[in-house]
Amino acid sequence: MKKTFISIYALGALALFSACKKWVDVQPNDRLLEDQAFNNPENIRFALNGIYSNLAAKSLYGQFMTMTAVDALGQLNSGVQLNTGGTPSGVATGTPALPYTNYNWDDVRLKAGMDAAWTQAYRSILNINMFLTNLEKYPGVIATAEERLYRGELYGLRAMLHFDMLRLFGPVYLTDSTALSIPYYTTSSPTVKPLIKANDVMDSVLADIGKAMLHLDADPVLTTGKQDKVVNDGLDYSRMRNLRMNWYAARALQARVLLYRNAKEAAGAVAADLIAKMDAQFPWFDEKTGALPIDRAFSNEVLFALNVPNMYDWTREIFAGDVEAQFMWSPNNVRLNAAYENNGSTDFRFTTIKPFSWWDVPPGAVFSFRTMRKFNNVDGDNVQFRFRMPMLRKSEIYFIAAECATSDAAGFELLNAVRKARGLSEPPLTTNLATEIRKEYVKELYGEGQVFFYYKRTNTKSLLKANSTGTTGTTNLQTMTSKQYVVPLPENERFYQ
Repeated sequence: MKKTFISIYALGALALFSACKKWVDVQPNDRLLEDQAFNNPENIRFALNGIYSNLAAKSLYGQFMTMTAVDALGQLNSGVQLNTGGTPSGVATGTPALPYTNYNWDDVRLKAGMDAAWTQAYRSILNINMFLTNLEKYPGVIATAEERLYRGELYGLRAMLHFDMLRLFGPVYLTDSTALSIPYYTTSSPTVKPLIKANDVMDSVLADIGKAMLHLDADPVLTTGKQDKVVNDGLDYSRMRNLRMNWYAARALQARVLLYRNAKEAAGAVAADLIAKMDAQFPWFDEKTGALPIDRAFSNEVLFALNVPNMYDWTREIFAGDVEAQFMWSPNNVRLNAAYENNGSTDFRFTTIKPFSWWDVPPGAVFSFRTMRKFNNVDGDNVQFRFRMPMLRKSEIYFIAAECATSDAAGFELLNAVRKARGLSEPPLTTNLATEIRKEYVKELYGEGQVFFYYKRTNTKSLLKANSTGTTGTTNLQTMTSKQYVVPLPENERFYQ
């Protein structure tokens, strides 16, 4: 059975949209194996799990799009090697983050990373399209309700993947929404699609989300919740809904996409609808229950996460105490403290006195500064929230609603709901709402790859340099234009367009 899956879905692994010839050469020509893969429910479920596994690859959401490269584009990881106290050492070779913090698009390492992310994303899209095609070709193998659930998940995932490629490689949408951006694939046909305008990509993304919502209208998460355990009773395909593109996740993605499009009224309405519905299933983190077992990911609030089996290994290799300075992805100490406003006493994410905080000096470290432990191993092999990379969080929905609020008072009320859940008091009424939202995006979404996209969406004109210890003054600022925000398409993709 596993061999069958690997044979069929390895077709996707060979399909590189970045090379026309390779894409054309990939065709599902082994009909016997294809029939075997879709001839019973168990094989179909196994194939679906394979799609989710591809998303969790190190080159995509397992690390590159979350903990490392995309965070570095948002100036969150130092490109300069750090001294034992967490200050820049000035060593010229820097860290793996250096080409990203410098937006050096010609750097060989950066180009390889971007090529791999592009390839893995479109490989996953191919697998999704092949799966949807085979559901049409082999009807009746699974029950209608199960099939609708899978269709909803896959349309949502296809939308998410295209949207993230648009956010990475596409134009600054706020100022250049009609520029050519990326191709959008809805079939498994071996035909290279042309680049289309960014606003047309957005139309397709929202159309796919609409299909997802339609097929997920009977998602079990709406009636029986996340069901965060499996019991081997034949119905486990409908459980662990927070590890699937469920109804809440698709709706949250819709809000994220609408706000990126600057459709604030529509985005605010979707966010408000979610806020009214999701609290029961996704309650705020509680410091008592979150301390034993230690839940640093605040997993109750995560609407959708990917299971990343290698998460702890991939975390250790960039954040652990024995990682050499030239291999570490971490902010310098001054910048980190500034991001969390030096609040090491009450902010659950940054405090030095809570076991679930996200930052600490790792055990056995030869340095004295804090690194991220948000995704470190948790105690107990049976803890349900192990190995999870958050993709959509409840808190982001509150940020969206706050940004789209019709008054500052309403916006602060929504933002303060998140701050309260993180152990913080309300900011003074004299503060600027947009500034406070930006601060919370950074604090909340460190290590999840969303901060750079926030800056790009809002077309933020300058960022504090990751490689500086200063927090004020023009010399500490990185000017941001389309040259910094728009990642060039992979060379092979450009060659065949």
